Amino acid sequence: MDTKHKRLFIGLGICLLLFAMIISMILNQPYQYHGFIVPPVQHDNHVFLRTEEGPMNLTKYHNRYVLLYFGYTYCPDVCPTSLAKLKIALSELSEADRSKVQVIFVSVDPDRDTLEKINEYAKVFGTDFIGATGTRTEIDLVTESLGVKYKINPPDENGNYSVDHSAYTYVIDPNGYLVMVWSHEILAEEIAEDLTHLIETGIPVDQQLLAGPTPTSIICSLTLIPEFVNNGQGLYEHNCAQCHGVDLGGIPGWRTPLADGSHLAPPLGISSVIWQKTETELIEVIKEGKNVEKPIHMPAFESTLSDEEIYSILQYIYSKWSINQQNYFAGSLTPTP
Repeated sequence: MDTKHKRLFIGLGICLLLFAMIISMILNQPYQYHGFIVPPVQHDNHVFLRTEEGPMNLTKYHNRYVLLYFGYTYCPDVCPTSLAKLKIALSELSEADRSKVQVIFVSVDPDRDTLEKINEYAKVFGTDFIGATGTRTEIDLVTESLGVKYKINPPDENGNYSVDHSAYTYVIDPNGYLVMVWSHEILAEEIAEDLTHLIETGIPVDQQLLAGPTPTSIICSLTLIPEFVNNGQGLYEHNCAQCHGVDLGGIPGWRTPLADGSHLAPPLGISSVIWQKTETELIEVIKEGKNVEKPIHMPAFESTLSDEEIYSILQYIYSKWSINQQNYFAGSLTPTP
């Protein structure tokens, strides 16, 4: 073999070696969890909650990963959305992995949520989901130990009230330690991926030790009244959907002004910018209309919709926003520069 061919084979060998090293490095990269890894915090084993079957202590599930979610059955959107994601995520696991996970929905509204009602609510999302609650003291012991926040809002004249609550799912490992927190925005498939890796390998100790502080719990600061949200949906579909879309998505190209300076109907849902307005400004636009002198305009609804109907439509629109948008609109969140 001449020198030229020797160099060629040596060069090829070096390239193959480098390629193998790169592949090895990629394969050995630790899995990047979608949830927030937290320094392991042991749950208080002395805390009991109540279920329809009787008292419950988390030590009963120390051989499984426990997914705790705190909310209330009257929650119009955040709670059912989060529990639905957990249902979908668990359906993507193998039967063996599924048996190693337990979902527990804890109501922080025991005055309205009876044990029977909570159990029925939880079972809608999974036949083995557990619904639990407790006395106010028992609930506070659990929420305080995990950093969960909630607030019972004052009732309206009809006795209806909402509950602001953290929108995180708390992951307790088989040894009883809080090890991870999932935000409300996480996708079902991301939850399934995290669970698969948690069950197979757990969280590396170095990742736990380097984990930052537990993220501040997201609280839904905007009061949503289920009755108004439900009524608002029908009113929206009758009065607004033709222009703004049934999905609140608006008309594509709405940002570009037309020849007369008017705009097409903008989105009102999660992709909108109206959450940066105040409620007073939104009510004014609905009542008085916008660009009413131009061919394409928003009509005035002051003579066709009552104040309660306008408020119901807004409640329905609010329910379609993200939690951060709701909090900003309610004045409890300032966007990061």
